[in-house]
Amino acid sequence: MRTEAMRLARDWLGTPYVEGASQRGVATDCVGLIEGVARDLGLIAPSRTTLKRDLVAAANLFLEPSEAPSPGCVILFAQSPGGVPVHAGLMGEAGRFIHAHWTAGIVENRYGNWFKARTTHVFDWPDSNAPAQTLGQKGRS
Repeated sequence: MRTEAMRLARDWLGTPYVEGASQRGVATDCVGLIEGVARDLGLIAPSRTTLKRDLVAAANLFLEPSEAPSPGCVILFAQSPGGVPVHAGLMGEAGRFIHAHWTAGIVENRYGNWFKARTTHVFDWPDSNAPAQTLGQKGRS
């Protein structure tokens, strides 16, 4: 599913930044990018309120924790090393990642030491071989 997530995330490149939005080609923020890629993958992401309140708790509702970033994984960032995550993106290939930049919209940037030091969590998409009704329903009975 990571390969498909990367392909879909690239479709968002150039989308202008607007806080609280999640519409490819029109407007989005970092949470909207993850929400939109999940939607494009056919997953049900948590509500925007949940996503904005606690990125880690929200990601745990529909993504799988992962040890290290690999292409297509969701990565969370803090403003400073060891801080609380306030930003999200998708890991790309060749040391790059896709995220929403407040002045440039959805861009692909270098995943350098500054971002590596501020990466707090890494998540993978759910197993694409799982039955369709369980995708997006992690942890629900």
